[in-house]
Amino acid sequence: MADIEKGSGVSKLRPRARLLRTFGDELISSETVAVIELVKNAYDADATRVWVYFHEPLEIGKGMIEVIDNGHGMDLETIRTTWMEPATLMRKRSRFSEKFSRRVLGEKGIGRFASSRLAEKLEVITRRSGTDSETRVTFDWNQFDDEEKFLDQIEVMWEQSKPKEIYPGGVIEGLWDKSKKLDKNELDYGTILRMRGLKTAWGKPQFESLQNGLSRLISPSFGELDYTLKEDFQIFLKLPEAFQEYSETIKPPEIVKRPHYILRGEVDAKGNYNLSLQFREKGIEEKKEGHFSMGDGRLPKCGPFEIELRVWNRDIASLNAVSGNEFTVAEIRRYLDFASGISIYRDGFRVLPYGQPREDWLRLDYRRFLRPTRNLSNNQIIGSIFVTSKDNPLLRDQSNREGLMEGEAFEDFKYLVTLMIALLENRRWQERPKKKKMAERGLFVDFNLASIREYVTTKHPRDTELLDAVKKKEKDLEKRVGEAEEIISRYRRLATLGMLIDTVLHEGRLPLSKIINVTHVARQDINQIYENGKKIVRQLRGHFKAISTQSDVLATLFRKIEPFGGRRRGRPERISLENVIYNAFSVLEKEIEQVGAEVDLPSTYTEVTVDQAEIQEVIVNLLNNSLYWLKQVPKDSRFITVKINRKEEYELEIIFSDSGPGIEEEYQDMIFDPYFSTKPNGIGLGLTIAGEIVSDYYDGTMALIKEGPLPGTTFRIILRRRI
Repeated sequence: MADIEKGSGVSKLRPRARLLRTFGDELISSETVAVIELVKNAYDADATRVWVYFHEPLEIGKGMIEVIDNGHGMDLETIRTTWMEPATLMRKRSRFSEKFSRRVLGEKGIGRFASSRLAEKLEVITRRSGTDSETRVTFDWNQFDDEEKFLDQIEVMWEQSKPKEIYPGGVIEGLWDKSKKLDKNELDYGTILRMRGLKTAWGKPQFESLQNGLSRLISPSFGELDYTLKEDFQIFLKLPEAFQEYSETIKPPEIVKRPHYILRGEVDAKGNYNLSLQFREKGIEEKKEGHFSMGDGRLPKCGPFEIELRVWNRDIASLNAVSGNEFTVAEIRRYLDFASGISIYRDGFRVLPYGQPREDWLRLDYRRFLRPTRNLSNNQIIGSIFVTSKDNPLLRDQSNREGLMEGEAFEDFKYLVTLMIALLENRRWQERPKKKKMAERGLFVDFNLASIREYVTTKHPRDTELLDAVKKKEKDLEKRVGEAEEIISRYRRLATLGMLIDTVLHEGRLPLSKIINVTHVARQDINQIYENGKKIVRQLRGHFKAISTQSDVLATLFRKIEPFGGRRRGRPERISLENVIYNAFSVLEKEIEQVGAEVDLPSTYTEVTVDQAEIQEVIVNLLNNSLYWLKQVPKDSRFITVKINRKEEYELEIIFSDSGPGIEEEYQDMIFDPYFSTKPNGIGLGLTIAGEIVSDYYDGTMALIKEGPLPGTTFRIILRRRI
């Protein structure tokens, strides 16, 4: 056997060259993002003008893209020690640009490698302000595809020479309008990125995406309806003749100035908000001030921010009203489909991918699905949120610079933005034309043949065959209406079912797990029973007692939710209404404990013939709402009380009251409307269902009243049937 060679030493990591190519191809998600990253680099270099120039043919392996800027440029030493150093610490050490003190956008040192996503070769021509020489560096990205090469084997060609392109009369002069008189000093610095051999063919969809991305790259002037880009940084897109419609100074189209609604304002670090809501067609502007609570009295983990949302109704009549002579309804809808969304701007520059098509970072489209007539979707909003790095240090970039890191700060930020959108949604709904509520006249009130039967009886009294046919059809319709009402009743229960399923899963897993574990141990003990009989028997008794206890927990849980099952129940029995209410509260026992609410339930005894499931649905929905809003008040102020009073022989009153923040007066007449909710992610069906149960099945009423046992929200329920 050969001797084992012994010893010790040190080895160094030696990365393959293809690792660097990964930065461009995998960390940069698209060609549009790649161009935007290069424009960001120009911004960090204190450029005031950037020219993005596409040269034909725009085919794979051909063509050229130039990104030209009048930033401060680089000298050879900067290129060799900083620009060619991936993940450079330079931006970490200096977070502000040297001339304009802009908060720099690039911190990871990978944005420059976006060019490898765009083309096979890169030529960098740059000249530092105040120098007499121009530096030219050439990168052949194909070298990085060689799997045999290590990173230190890649050769990058450079040269320094007398300025050939960045000087008065050179390529750099194309950044300015020819009519503008320029000082010579304005033409002796800048950078040209020249990328040859395109990796992707460019056409109309790509340029449309690029124009939209660039137009939203720089934050609009906050509070200004002209929505102009900042004057100290302008972007120009120059394209071949076939794509001239996208070749221009980058700016949003005129339609951005014509929203139906505008929300504008700010939230401070404590959650206090100051907003302005504009309803432009009606000439209404309202100011709103208040406080957004995070629950449990804590402050938001994110810092202050400003917001501006421009919102459109997408129906034909509304869009015709704002289209003017420049746009058709189809063009407006197409633009909104493509350019809408809510973008985040940090230190004046956009953070991708927020606001991109199909980037539903606030789950607006999901909320719209839950409440289609009330909630706004992404394709109705062009929005901007403005944050600063100084005031929001916990809103940090992900490593690829596309998106913010998930965490409590970002979750709080999203929550506050959603609350602001909910304010606009609710106020917008108040201004829209209302249809007569179905609940006021009954869902099936017109589903009968009474008028036809009367007509046949009057006009054709002798046609008994026709009259019999109408009566037969009328009975059939009544039967089908009854079946439909039963189906609707079951669907109403589904609105509560999701919450009950969560309760079953949460409360049922623990006892079930204990039963499984104890049963496993008991089996092991049975196998050893002959070794030490008396001791094992005592252990088995303990195991089976534990199984019995946990089985009782599950049985109690199933008994709580049994009334909500879909099985047909027999004729209601005489039961205690207080017991029904107690069982409803026990369904959410864990949630009550988590909120820390002190509950006061009636100790009287009121015998009724109500359906347990129906009354429990009403109580559970009220309780669920109370528990949500009680989180917005201090822990020592969280109370719920329920009282029962028999007003008359055939009239029973239930008072449900809490000590929460209450319902704002402007929303009080809307709370029973389907899909209306002041919860940012609420479905808005709970109170609607509860009200319809009371009305349809108990000939009763359910109302919000101003005076109650507790200072928050109080509902009065009157039952007049089956009591």
